[in-house]
Amino acid sequence: MKKPSETTAEKRLLTVSEVAKVLGYKSVNPVYKLITDGELPRVNLPVRGGTRVDEKDLDIFIERRKRVA
Repeated sequence: MKKPSETTAEKRLLTVSEVAKVLGYKSVNPVYKLITDGELPRVNLPVRGGTRVDEKDLDIFIERRKRVA
């Protein structure tokens, strides 16, 4: 059976686990804290474990934390 292709929205919405990996965390807990503290916007989908982060928001989050040496 052929696997359905991902839509554009599915490609740009990352799971909390994926965000943790990008940020170098070993756990999802720091990501949930960033979301709870309002530092990282979230998208809630109507499914179990439906918290997602838009890839664009993650890019903005990373850019805001860059420091010039």
